[in-house]
Amino acid sequence: MNTSVTSEKDILEACRQLVSDKGLSFLNMRAVAKSCGVALGSLYYYFPSKNDLLIATIESVWEDIFRIKDTDISKLPFPEFIDRCFGHIQLGIQRYPNFFTIHSISFSTKSQNKARDSMEHYLAQIKEQMLSSLHADERVCKDAFSTDFSEADFVDFVLSNIICLLIQKKNNCVLLLEVIRRTIY
Repeated sequence: MNTSVTSEKDILEACRQLVSDKGLSFLNMRAVAKSCGVALGSLYYYFPSKNDLLIATIESVWEDIFRIKDTDISKLPFPEFIDRCFGHIQLGIQRYPNFFTIHSISFSTKSQNKARDSMEHYLAQIKEQMLSSLHADERVCKDAFSTDFSEADFVDFVLSNIICLLIQKKNNCVLLLEVIRRTIY
């Protein structure tokens, strides 16, 4: 049974559910209005165009996938933090199985840039969390990093490998965790 929603937050929640169930390519103004139980015109109050709705939905999905909710996670040793991140992102991908077929959607160039900027924003946030965890890990060797191999370079390497493992649909990141341990301890 549809219930009427009147907030941007509720509309985006309905959009995330549609993306989870059917994929981003099925997201359109009429489907969202029907899912929310509101008139089509009501959506245009919050989102002036389909592209605006798509971009807001993409941002909302990225936020859901990459937001690490566990506040104590930064206190974990770096490899455990990475293992939790991997698991969290993996669950997000499972919640939105068709989300990563975004390239099949035709956006205007401006909208493509907004979608990419949104993804980069959330990747930058997770990199910051990784750097914080790395800095907080007292077991990291003092000489593990140099000017040619910085902590930021290492975090980029780790995140790139997490993404590769997820694209390959790997169930764990055991090998990556071992590389991390051998590198920093």
